[in-house]
Amino acid sequence: MTVGARQHARPVDGEAVETIVQALVFIVGSVLLALLGLFNVRRRVPLDVQMEQNEVAGFFIAVLGVVYAVILAFAVIAVWEDLDEARVTSEREANSVGDLYRLAEGLPDAVRRPMQEQAIAYARSVVLDEWPLLHRGGESANSRAAIESLWTLIRRFEPTGPREEALYGKLLEEIQEINDERRMRLLSAREGIPPLIWGVLIGGGVVTVLFTYFFGLKNFRAQVLMTVLYVASIGFVLFLIASIDHPFSGGVSITPEAMELVIQRIEALEAARR
Repeated sequence: MTVGARQHARPVDGEAVETIVQALVFIVGSVLLALLGLFNVRRRVPLDVQMEQNEVAGFFIAVLGVVYAVILAFAVIAVWEDLDEARVTSEREANSVGDLYRLAEGLPDAVRRPMQEQAIAYARSVVLDEWPLLHRGGESANSRAAIESLWTLIRRFEPTGPREEALYGKLLEEIQEINDERRMRLLSAREGIPPLIWGVLIGGGVVTVLFTYFFGLKNFRAQVLMTVLYVASIGFVLFLIASIDHPFSGGVSITPEAMELVIQRIEALEAARR
């Protein structure tokens, strides 16, 4: 039973508000601060003095801009890879739950029924209880108890004959996979870009913007527009990094769609069995 999950923005009010606040901080806030600095420099430094620095400042900002662009690209790639890895982890966990349910169908009814009931209970607990807690990096005690119960049921099973022994080995593999992927999912929800990296990203942006103040254009409106576009582009990238820094929260997050699809298929099987 193999399923896939899609990553998209979840229409949750709290997360939408958080996304808007991040956008204001990284884009609007940075533009306003940059313009405040530009107006102060223009008022205090004569235009002819600024224009004398254009050639030298242009060389330095070109080099600095390339270095900062590489840092930004590295950060974007890193957080996107973490998002994709967390998505794959969630899919594997859901797939293993579905596979365990199907493998249990080959067991005697006395063992099959409680094992399948516990598998579906775990899946529902992950979707209803644990997924909302991932936003804060938390975990559900119900989900933890459900997977422990699955472990107990599998360990207590004593196979008789080569067929049940083969099924027992596969069940152990699947419960191990569920346990490992759940642990990795919880770690992904708690990890993010280290504060030192955020300091480099924000500090690098501030330095590159400060270098633009060495330029002087006779048309001040054109200089203001150039500064706004330059700072807004940096703000957009920082906003993107912040939005996908945590895979299970924010404007772009992983939904429990894979586990929900497993639940739907299990429920369809149970309905057909009745």
